[in-house]
Amino acid sequence: MGPYATTEDQGSIFRSEQHAEHGRFCLWGTRGSIPVSGPQYARHGGNTACLEITHGADRIIFDAGSGIRELGLAIKAESPCKVHLFITHTHWDHIQGFPFFVPAHVPGFEIIVYAPPVIEQDIETIFSGQLDRAYFPVQMEDLKANLEFKTLDETPVAIGDVLIEWEHATHPGASVGYKVNIAGKTIAYVPDNEFMKGYLGPPKLPVEEKLDPMDTQFVEFIRGVDVLIHEAQYTAEEYVTHIGWGHSSLPNACVLAAEAEISRWITIHHDPSHSDVILQEKLNIARQVLGDLHSSVHIESGYDGLVGYL
Repeated sequence: MGPYATTEDQGSIFRSEQHAEHGRFCLWGTRGSIPVSGPQYARHGGNTACLEITHGADRIIFDAGSGIRELGLAIKAESPCKVHLFITHTHWDHIQGFPFFVPAHVPGFEIIVYAPPVIEQDIETIFSGQLDRAYFPVQMEDLKANLEFKTLDETPVAIGDVLIEWEHATHPGASVGYKVNIAGKTIAYVPDNEFMKGYLGPPKLPVEEKLDPMDTQFVEFIRGVDVLIHEAQYTAEEYVTHIGWGHSSLPNACVLAAEAEISRWITIHHDPSHSDVILQEKLNIARQVLGDLHSSVHIESGYDGLVGYL
């Protein structure tokens, strides 16, 4: 047994336990634009946008990309519950998984879908449209769960002791980011946001003279959050030909994280052409840029199945 333990000590063995009093989060989809598969994506995965936050009895989900299919299978294995689904925007990679979200097909589940007032049509019309007979064999009226659709206003949404706020992001067709507060801990989810749109220069702080009012407002919205889940889709070289596409360059996203004094940053919305090797290279570059900015931000690449605690 060694010098530190005996058989009589077995009852006092330390057993670690993960504390979740501030909530748990899981990334079910971290890819942008379109799902991908293949050995070159094995480490990070290929499902499109979906984040789950659990705290209390209700399930809180952000975006319904292809990752929501696997999440739905996990939820179905449990007792029927209330599901709160927040949509950042209705581009295909953020809603394409909803027809395959099994709880929507099961009686007893209650699903509330929230969207900000920034889309051309109301959220129910858009979700019904993708279930049109021309696209899918099951229509909205065939779904067995109790569905409700809500348009968000400026009032934060309270789900138990979870408080959810939103802010406009920079993306074609309008998009938002969400900030979640659980017992004083905060997590922000921003999959699509072109921070410092058009800026191609070196990353520098402070950046006030380079920011438009929308960028400034967004920095303040996420300032000091404990976890930032935010995109950095393009390399600096790629961004030259993708200005206005609604996604940040890696250096500009680093400036955002540093300027907002983030504690932990998880990158998501990986470009479908970026293999595991490329994403590792991007992570190394980001760490170097953050170091040059004298930032203490802890950065990591998001991957399908990543679990974290606040």
